Amino acid sequence: MLLALGGDGRNGNREESAEKTERVGRETESAVKILEELLIFGYRKNASDIHMEPWEDRFVIRMRIDGMMTMVREFDKSMYQPLVTRAKVISGMDIAKKRVPQDGHFRETIKGIRLDMRTSVIPTIFGEKMVLRFLDRKTEIDHCGTFGMNEENYKKMIQILRSPGGILYLTGPTGCGKTTTLYLILEYLLRQPVNIVTIEDPVERYLPGISQIQVNEQAGLTFESGLRAVLRQDPDIIMVGETRDPETAKISVRAAITGHLVLSTLHTKSAVGGITRMADMGVEPYLTADSLCGMAAQRLVRKVCPHCAEAVELTEEEQRLLGRTVKSAKRGRGCEHCLNTGYKGRTAVHEIFVMDRELKRMTAENRPAWEIEEYIVKTQGMRTMREELADLVCDGVIPMEEFLRTVEVR
Repeated sequence: MLLALGGDGRNGNREESAEKTERVGRETESAVKILEELLIFGYRKNASDIHMEPWEDRFVIRMRIDGMMTMVREFDKSMYQPLVTRAKVISGMDIAKKRVPQDGHFRETIKGIRLDMRTSVIPTIFGEKMVLRFLDRKTEIDHCGTFGMNEENYKKMIQILRSPGGILYLTGPTGCGKTTTLYLILEYLLRQPVNIVTIEDPVERYLPGISQIQVNEQAGLTFESGLRAVLRQDPDIIMVGETRDPETAKISVRAAITGHLVLSTLHTKSAVGGITRMADMGVEPYLTADSLCGMAAQRLVRKVCPHCAEAVELTEEEQRLLGRTVKSAKRGRGCEHCLNTGYKGRTAVHEIFVMDRELKRMTAENRPAWEIEEYIVKTQGMRTMREELADLVCDGVIPMEEFLRTVEVR
């Protein structure tokens, strides 16, 4: 019996190998098709990220659309490995490594659409989770011709950009559209005969006429070292994608004081909070006063879906929080146009101030943030983020829920 099995075993092994090869081929072909469908769907729905997540009993695809995570599709767990493997292959990752984080990148043309994607994979208890981020695409925002700002804030921004030198910080949380706004500003500045250099991590959009540097920390190219090198390149305008550490902040200050216009971002809750953040990073108040030419805080808020919007009554407490006497607002019920979320598209909200002589004095004296904000509101007529958001609720642009999600309720 053993001898007979031995003779048939060779044929059995060949048949089993052929079946395995055929099965792997079918899975690969299916994974290619599914990945392409997901990429095109995400592109058309204006998603910023695609999340491929292995759960205990299934494989889930979620997308970040209008800033919020949205469930898109579920697969049997058997589809997980082929799909992740396909994405890793085209991203240039090592498919044999499954227990360490990896980063990758790919460019593909699918159905005539040119896609530029940054990829990241991390190990989880149920397998590798992968996130694919759309790069090199213009985020659709309202008032694009005025940097997404209303007319009053746009005028303040132009005044800041006309400064002979200094730092403009755009502040706000992660994912609030700061980089998109900076790119719009850079396109405006390109109308002048100037040398513009950027240091970014990553370069999310390619801008003709601008020298863009990609941070590569493994190779020793950080924001700090890149900024030092850029200063030897005769720049007029420098954009630092993010001011993360004291050294980058201090070099930016020196560049601004010597006549360069420096654009960068900070993570703070308000425009005035940017001054406090500079102090936290070790920048002396007198240097902040000398170098800063303006601050702009930004948020992105979700708009009510126009296809399923309906009027809802506001409670007295909600009216109190808004600071307005308004009986109703709008809310989306959810429909096929908004993937049953009730929201469709986003709009930017800002608070902006321009440095003046008195502000420089107050900053140099390290006066408290609330006192500085009071002065700006009184003399420059700055509208706070809370006021701008309340107006959007009253105008039926955003629902009350979005106001409460964005502001600090007190």
